[in-house]
Amino acid sequence: MERQMRMMALLVGLALIAPRLSWSEAHTALDKRFSALLGQARSIRDKEEQTQSLSGIGKMMCLSFPKEPGIRVLQEALALSRTLTSPIARSMQQYWVAAWLAGECGEIDEAIRIAQSIDDLNQRVGAIQAIEKIRKEAEKESVNATRHQEEEMRRALEQGPPFLVTVENVDDEGSVKSFAHGFIADPRGYVLTNAHLDKGGSIRVTHLGKEYNADIVRRLGSSDILLLRLQGAARSLPVATLADRPELLQNETVIGTVCGPVGGIRRRVGIFEKSLNGGQAFSADFQSDGIEQGCSGAPLLNAKREVIGMVYGVSPNDRFGFAKPSTELRKILDKALK
Repeated sequence: MERQMRMMALLVGLALIAPRLSWSEAHTALDKRFSALLGQARSIRDKEEQTQSLSGIGKMMCLSFPKEPGIRVLQEALALSRTLTSPIARSMQQYWVAAWLAGECGEIDEAIRIAQSIDDLNQRVGAIQAIEKIRKEAEKESVNATRHQEEEMRRALEQGPPFLVTVENVDDEGSVKSFAHGFIADPRGYVLTNAHLDKGGSIRVTHLGKEYNADIVRRLGSSDILLLRLQGAARSLPVATLADRPELLQNETVIGTVCGPVGGIRRRVGIFEKSLNGGQAFSADFQSDGIEQGCSGAPLLNAKREVIGMVYGVSPNDRFGFAKPSTELRKILDKALK
């Protein structure tokens, strides 16, 4: 068995380091090597040694391939182990199948199920403890990865996206009647914000400390979307990228632009909660935490720094914020700029 495992490792290594092999060629070479090894393992007459060989190959396949082929081989080894007449040998083989399914293949729930069925008490307890340790380490790695991702997002937003603006509705005396946030959606000075900002006065937009008067290009009150154009703006303004499909999975981390008073824009990371209509209709509004009162018009970003939505309100208890998806924003922008 030990000699066969050394040979298997050598063959895998040779397939990976062989000169002038593309990844697809290396993948084919690995497939051939494992096929040959599996054929040899299945020809072994001693059932215990055959089980050992198959489970070892399954472990290596989980490390070298998409996991499904390795899982199938380990399941084959498990079925073979149940034919062993020695209770100790049977329990030991099932211990290793369960441990490798959890550690190398990531099938922790299935591994626990197998471990709980092991006949020998010591092997059963040992397998369950080993798998629980693997589970805790995997959960810790997942939490650390999420925290690292969120911290990276926070650092990336310390200066704020350069396309963010604040928008004020002012009366004839220059007093602010309402304000919101927005973002530059086209380098010619087009800005997207909320329609409920418009109270009948003039519009003033601040971008990176510079003030602009703005004209209303399009107002969709039913969708709460307002398209503005800055007067006298340069043609090289930083522009937000609108995601083509703001498709989000439940609990996917997104960047929520949390807004404070004018000139005091702040940021935070939010966790996407759910989308309406089961997430199937990308034209539907979606909900996210990470949005607070005063965020109207602010962009909601994904990990690629693309705008996936524009905030237009929050629920009465501030549990969810609501945002118009980028697909709807894109349609309005494209129609207005034709």
